[in-house]
Amino acid sequence: MTGFVIAPVVRASQSAASATGKIAGVVTADMMNGVLDEVIALLPVCIPVMISFIGLRKGISFIQSVLHAA
Repeated sequence: MTGFVIAPVVRASQSAASATGKIAGVVTADMMNGVLDEVIALLPVCIPVMISFIGLRKGISFIQSVLHAA
């Protein structure tokens, strides 16, 4: 019974290793630098939006607590 459980895990790890080898042959450093540049370009937009959503959520929570207390 234990051999039945271990065998698929070994096959899955072997197929994952071969897939990683195929991906490593296709992906280049220039492609990864392009992705990193896009992520860095999005940060000035995402950070204020996240802070605004957190503030809005806290504001709504504060108003709800005031209304529940009244």
